[in-house]
Amino acid sequence: MTQTLLRWLSLLVLLLVLSGTSLAIAAEEQIYTIKKGDTLWDLSQKFIDDPYYWPNVWAKNPDITNPHLIFPGQKIRILDGRLEIIPAYPEAGTQTNAAVDSGLVEAPTPKEELITIKSTGSGDGFILTDEVSLGTLVDSVDNRILLTKHDVVFLKMKDLSSVTVGDTYGLFERGKVVKDPLTNKPIGTMMNNLGFLQITEVNGETAIAKIGDVFREIARGAELFEYIPQRKEITLQRGTTDQEGYIIAARDEKSTLSTNDIIFVNLGSDDGLVSGNLFYISRPRKASDEVIKQAGSIQLPDAVLGAAITIETKAKTASAIIIKSVDAAVIGDKISVVTN
Repeated sequence: MTQTLLRWLSLLVLLLVLSGTSLAIAAEEQIYTIKKGDTLWDLSQKFIDDPYYWPNVWAKNPDITNPHLIFPGQKIRILDGRLEIIPAYPEAGTQTNAAVDSGLVEAPTPKEELITIKSTGSGDGFILTDEVSLGTLVDSVDNRILLTKHDVVFLKMKDLSSVTVGDTYGLFERGKVVKDPLTNKPIGTMMNNLGFLQITEVNGETAIAKIGDVFREIARGAELFEYIPQRKEITLQRGTTDQEGYIIAARDEKSTLSTNDIIFVNLGSDDGLVSGNLFYISRPRKASDEVIKQAGSIQLPDAVLGAAITIETKAKTASAIIIKSVDAAVIGDKISVVTN
C-alpha cells in the first residue's frame, strides 16, 4: 500500500514538473513581423485586446516618431501582456555596430512609406467664414426645378472678365449656421457640396456651363466657389502645428460620430493644418466617486476616442474623416494634431 502511494506521489510530482515546464513554454515571448497597413493601435487591439495600450508602446520606443508610421519588416515582441518593438540592426556584411558606435558611419534609418487613407469621394462641403462666392447659378435651358448631371445652365459671375471656357467651379448650397460648441457664438455657414460644372461658353454678360458630377440635388441659386477635385486617397503627412482644437460640426448633422464619419474642426490652414494631417480625438476623463473619495480632487489623462485625418482645409476650419474609433465622439470633443 505504501509503495503504491509513493508511486502515485512520484507520478504527481512528475506531472507537476512537466506542467510547469509547459506553462513556462507557453509564457515564452511571441515575435510578430509588422506588415504593410499595421498600426500600433491595431496591434494593441490584436495581441492584448486593448487599443488604448498603444501610447505605452509609443512612449517606450522613442525611435517610433509616429504611431502610424511603423515600418513593414520591423518585429514586435509580445510577452506577458506587453508589446515591445525589437530594434533593427544592420545586416551582416553591411557595417558593424562598432562602426556605428564610433561615429564613422551613420546608423541606417528606415525609409518612411507613404501611407494613404481612402476618402469618401462624395462631396464633403466646408464651413464658410471669410470666403466669397464667385457667382450664382441663375437659370437653365428648360423649366425643371431640380437640375442634374449634363444639364446646361446659365451663370451670373462676380467677375466675368476672369472666366474662360473650360474653367471648372464647385457648386454649393448654404446650410445651417455653425456655432462654437463652447461659446455658442457663430463660426460660419455650412456649405453643402452639390457637385461641379464647367464653362462651355461666355455670351455677353452670361456664362454658360454644363453640370458635371452631382452629389446632391441642384436648384437655381446654387453658389459657385473654387473647384477642388474630390480626393479618393489622402496621403498621411506629419503635422507642423501643436495647437489643439475641437469638433464643431458633422456632415449630415449626426449626433454621435464614429469610423468613416465626416467631421469639421476649428483649425485650418491659418493654424498650419494641411490635408493628410493626423489628429486624435479625446475627451476629459472624469474621476469616479470612489477615486475622488480615496484620492481627493485628481486630474486624469484624457480618454482617447479615436483618430481622424484631414481632408480639406480652409483658412479657419477643416473637414476630416474619422479613420479609427474606440468610442463615440460628439461635437465639442477635443482634437490634437500629431506632430512627431
